[in-house]
Amino acid sequence: MAVSGREPGETVELWGELLPLRQATAGSEEEESEEEFEEELHLAEDALPGAAGQELAAALPPRRAVIVREDGTKKEYEVVGRFPLVGPWWKVNVRAKKRGLKYIVEGYPSYFLRTDIKESNRQILSLFLTECDVPEGFKEKFFTWLPAESLLNFRDLEEKLKQFQASHIHLGRSQRNTKDYDVFYYVSKSFAGKAVLVALTFPRILEFLPVLLPRHFCCLLDTLHWQGKTEGSSDTDGEEVDFGDKILSKLDEILKNEPWKLGFSRIIYKELNLSYCEAVWTAFCQCEHLLRKIPDLQKNALILYDQLKRQCRERGHTYEDQDELARLVSRVMSTEHVWQSLEFLKDQNVVIREKKLVFLPHLYKSEKDIAMYIGDLLANHTWKLDADVRKILNISETSREMVHNKMNITEACEMEHLKEDNPDHHNGENHFPEKGVGSMSGTQSKAEVDLDQVIAVEKICSNPVTIISGKGGCGKSTIVSCLFRHLKQMEKEVEAASKDFEEDLDASEEWNTFDHHWESENLQAKKLLNVLFTAPTGRAASLLSEKTHLPAYTLHQIICSFKWWRRSEHAQQWKFSAVTVLIVDEGSLVSVHILSLVLKLLCEHAQLAKLIILG
Repeated sequence: MAVSGREPGETVELWGELLPLRQATAGSEEEESEEEFEEELHLAEDALPGAAGQELAAALPPRRAVIVREDGTKKEYEVVGRFPLVGPWWKVNVRAKKRGLKYIVEGYPSYFLRTDIKESNRQILSLFLTECDVPEGFKEKFFTWLPAESLLNFRDLEEKLKQFQASHIHLGRSQRNTKDYDVFYYVSKSFAGKAVLVALTFPRILEFLPVLLPRHFCCLLDTLHWQGKTEGSSDTDGEEVDFGDKILSKLDEILKNEPWKLGFSRIIYKELNLSYCEAVWTAFCQCEHLLRKIPDLQKNALILYDQLKRQCRERGHTYEDQDELARLVSRVMSTEHVWQSLEFLKDQNVVIREKKLVFLPHLYKSEKDIAMYIGDLLANHTWKLDADVRKILNISETSREMVHNKMNITEACEMEHLKEDNPDHHNGENHFPEKGVGSMSGTQSKAEVDLDQVIAVEKICSNPVTIISGKGGCGKSTIVSCLFRHLKQMEKEVEAASKDFEEDLDASEEWNTFDHHWESENLQAKKLLNVLFTAPTGRAASLLSEKTHLPAYTLHQIICSFKWWRRSEHAQQWKFSAVTVLIVDEGSLVSVHILSLVLKLLCEHAQLAKLIILG
């Protein structure tokens, strides 16, 4: 590989053939930049249920090392970036910054199909057919059939493949009734083949969509359904294309005439019925040809919209003050242009304006939904949990002391004996001991002193919605887990007593004095008490599970579980359909969009009656 004399840190624009790396090198996987990670996280929140339109799978292309052989100089550069397509039949245009011996791509590549391949013609076409999963036997017979002096071109590849198939069809069998030797069938069904077919028909899509919509580009290509000319067709052009909903043809029209529309997911949904799909302003800046086509009003609107999204993402807001927005973009547009752009965005339903506040619609709706579902929880009949708060905290504190001090077996047995002798530990007794009981042990007194924990647990028991805040390690998750473990234990004991009562045919009359009203209430509580521990990230959920010794899930798992259940045609009950208590740990890290969706699912498709947020 040729080594250029460019300076480290220098940004260059590369244009040339795209070749796979001949030898894998260690460390080709570069870490994502912070900005890229944040943007991916932001868009990941949007890729959730709730939209009526077609939902494309959003995923960045793999990051890998490739070789770009520069046109003219024929110098080869090792480039690391996100390349959805790799093959010597492609040319790419990328901007990259030198780092060591490699070049790191800034943004994403634009693709151009090489339709005039002269050098290594057959080898490149053979590699292409291999990428399309064409059987080796078909490949060998095709190149044997092809005249030695013939140069293949992608533009006439389908015609050549059809001629090859026709020459090998057995006599008496029509071409449409057999797939024997149908090499083009493999081409039209493979991702590599679809990319080439789209490049032949809509070259603008391969040039701009990998840059503008990198997360959706591959899925959009996969919507292609290619059909050759059918018998009896009057079309003399050779092929006709069916793109399912004509998505790609509409995208090509937008790129040609109104590329700014791709910057607004609301407009994309309206025009193409695609949900959560939009280009960011930095991507438009990479496409200079498109940028020149965008009128000033729409260009200013894109800049303003990008700034609003950035502010909401970085500061955790659902809105921004319009005067602050004007100040933030004052270097690139006048105040008058800001008001014109805001009015345009409002008319296009891209933003919501209330007085001087500018909202992103999905965040605005999420806040409204959260308020509605919490209001419903508060309005419903208060479900009070029957528990001896101080006893629970004493047991919790005692357990922590035992672990912390590594008590020996004798000391542990003595502590257990003290617990058994304590009348407050009888199951079913709902007595709250007085604060100043002098006979309590030192450990119990220590628990008594922590009045904040007592108040927190009492609030949880008596209120449908509780928010508990405190610094890390203050015991928020511990007291919650102790409370619900205790309640679960009470339920098991009531259930066991009820079962014994039903099975004991010779039960004494003492059983008849059992308070049936109390029993029915607790059985109802058993039916209602189904606790779901959640956290915003996998690591947080894992730590929560370790601390509570109870299963914990990420909020995304709840959402994905519902999506899979909905697709399964409701063969079984949804996994979380019986949930009545939702506990959200690390609440300050949860986005309003995620929280609103989880509340919607658990309020409408489960039996949620209590919400507890820890943070």
